[in-house]
Amino acid sequence: MNQNYILNLGKHQITVKFNRKRGRPGKSLVYRLDEFVSQLISLTADKRYSGQPISRALRYVFENKQIKKTLGFNLAMFTLLAGIVIPPISAFNPAQPVETATVVATDEALVTEKSVRVPLDSFEVSQGYNGLHQGIDLNEVEGAPIYPLMEGRVERVFYTRFSYGNHILINHGSGFKSLYAHLAKIVVKEGDEVDKNTVIGTVGHTGWATGSHLHLEAYDNGRTFNPLTILK
Repeated sequence: MNQNYILNLGKHQITVKFNRKRGRPGKSLVYRLDEFVSQLISLTADKRYSGQPISRALRYVFENKQIKKTLGFNLAMFTLLAGIVIPPISAFNPAQPVETATVVATDEALVTEKSVRVPLDSFEVSQGYNGLHQGIDLNEVEGAPIYPLMEGRVERVFYTRFSYGNHILINHGSGFKSLYAHLAKIVVKEGDEVDKNTVIGTVGHTGWATGSHLHLEAYDNGRTFNPLTILK
């Protein structure tokens, strides 16, 4: 005569069949088996233990010699039971929680600085660039401050009563240089590092000049070009 025992494994049930002729196990063994499985289910759900649920259950079985001796389960049977009770952990399992990262885009104003500045605070072009006049003349009152077109190093300073009069040559690097002529006063010296806010001198009419103005020349690798093409 066969006798069936029902084991509750979470939401699942397993029927254990025993043949009376071969010896009926005592009820205490079945109860212990049911209690053991229930304890495993509780253990795998307990967040106080580290590791994945299956790993926690396996550690519990293999570290308890009395359980192995009493129940005599092998690893294959236990893995089968654990697979029935515990859902597989998979990236494709919709039941698993998914961590999401939120990226917030912020609008930032992009500020650009002009690379070249006008050498005077205000001016009027009195003579333009041509083959005989390889620069431009900017009218301004005498004594007005003069600034370099851009940062660089003072390469030469000249004091003379002829031609350009008192004038400055600034090397801006990469073959670009600028010249400022007919100055009344020069306030920098050769080798000085300057930027667009450095006052290098004042407007005058030294040299061959009929009135106060700034004569400005620009050079690209030794050749002059119209400074108005880079002034904004």
